[in-house]
Amino acid sequence: MPLQLLVLALDAALYPTLLAAVVILLSQPRRKPLLSAYLAGGLTISIGLGLGIIAALKGSSAVDSSTSAVSWTTDLAVGGLALLLAVALATRADARFQERRRAKKPDKPVDPDAEQKEPLSQRLLARGSAPVVFVAALAINLPGAAYIVGLKDIAAAHHSTAGDIALVVAFNLIMFMLAEIPLLGLIFAPDATVARVHRVNGWFSANGRRIAVVLCAVLGFFLIIRGIVDA
Repeated sequence: MPLQLLVLALDAALYPTLLAAVVILLSQPRRKPLLSAYLAGGLTISIGLGLGIIAALKGSSAVDSSTSAVSWTTDLAVGGLALLLAVALATRADARFQERRRAKKPDKPVDPDAEQKEPLSQRLLARGSAPVVFVAALAINLPGAAYIVGLKDIAAAHHSTAGDIALVVAFNLIMFMLAEIPLLGLIFAPDATVARVHRVNGWFSANGRRIAVVLCAVLGFFLIIRGIVDA
């Protein structure tokens, strides 16, 4: 895999939502089949959409090469948005925005349990049904920014169909390593794996904002520098 694709795949792999899903599934009695179902669903939707996006890009001739106008302008646009998001998270602009929204509606009744309610996706994962977990994984694992840029790079390289498939599969295997490694751990050392996953999730939870800032900043600088070089 080219180095630039590897950087994008590693950036996409540090996905706290994926780790949170793994923690929920590991707390269920049938954790191995449930985690397998989640991984199967996530890989199915991610690889399927990825190959579809590459086919669409090649069919439209939007990316004639990695240095085409569409390619480098996409890098600059996505990179700029990633940096703006990093700044917003670092300065807690999102929290201040939520506070202003609440201040504008002082008469709106406040649900005291609102912050305690789990998202629908988490409630579905906790049901302990492999088919439900598979379907939930289809909805949760839609392509993110780093993956879309990676797909654009693959399409611009004009590999053979087999080459495209191999790169998309390799990208996804890296991107889903936070689920693949625990699944392997359940086979060889289940108790130790559960404990380690909970420790890692605790660290992610305690440093979530900082991690998001670093990931967005790395992605932003990487894409902006590459876009300027290719322009």
